[in-house]
Amino acid sequence: MSAYELLFEMLGERGKVLSATIVSGPMAGEKCIYTQEEMHGEHFWKEFLTELRRVEQTETVSIGKREIFVELFQKAPRLVILGGGHVSQPVCQIGKILGFDITVVDDREEFVTKDRFPWADRLLCCDFDCLPDELFRYENTFYVAVTRGHQGDRACARKVLSHPHAYFGMIGSRTKVKITKDALLEEGFSGEKVESMHSPIGLPLGGQLPEEIAVSIMAEIVKEKNRRHTGFADMDVANAVLGGEHGVMLTILSKSGSSPRGTGSKMFLGEGGTSYGSIGGGSVEYTACRDAGHVSGVQVKEYDLSAKDASDLGMICGGHVRVLFERI
Repeated sequence: MSAYELLFEMLGERGKVLSATIVSGPMAGEKCIYTQEEMHGEHFWKEFLTELRRVEQTETVSIGKREIFVELFQKAPRLVILGGGHVSQPVCQIGKILGFDITVVDDREEFVTKDRFPWADRLLCCDFDCLPDELFRYENTFYVAVTRGHQGDRACARKVLSHPHAYFGMIGSRTKVKITKDALLEEGFSGEKVESMHSPIGLPLGGQLPEEIAVSIMAEIVKEKNRRHTGFADMDVANAVLGGEHGVMLTILSKSGSSPRGTGSKMFLGEGGTSYGSIGGGSVEYTACRDAGHVSGVQVKEYDLSAKDASDLGMICGGHVRVLFERI
């Protein structure tokens, strides 16, 4: 299995995966795929893993004498609403509008019905002390605790903080929040984990109605979701690789000016001539695709969209694009 096959397979299972690629020097092309919990790559990557895990977004970093391109991949986010009360309904509706896959959980069967939550992808009735492990296998998940009491909130917090997650917010007064945090600290959770909770939940918009509170909650989640710059690969790219196609992967390492696609954007050129995804279209993409035919392993090329080179490429927007080519 190639590194890219492993990456896209893990992304489908976990929802969040990072990769690191050496882009210059004698080891150019060596790749490591990793999560918070595991690493897949040659043994030498272990000495870099502590530093790599400090990188939380797509960017190029220098470790020792090596230039390493780190990419954060995140699949469609999931929203788990823990509690089926009056605030949960507009949170669910707004979350669906924003494209989240949504699960609503409550310990009262009559509160998790399709009539109450027509926008939910799945409904679950169970005690908050017995939340199933399946709710915690997808790292790119945002959890909202809006249960009817501090015991339910504490049970949810205990479970969520024990697993990797993208966000955990808990509704309630400052007094209720403090009681819950103090209890979690007494149970042995670290201060860092406890303080990672967003509570009281939501951006301070001053809302009082359930719908207004829901807007503040989802606004904070959107802000948190977009805090890190992520890599971008069309599902067509992933499906082509997972389908066993061979070819050349083109990735934007860096850009400046007004070039249309950002760092991490990918395009895959199959050996049969079919292309998947895009690194921006236009003359730059055309030239890069032409250059890809001469790539035998790993190579980095730079395209200058300013002055004379811009005219040669038929571009007037200006800027600079650096592209990584990998034959897979």
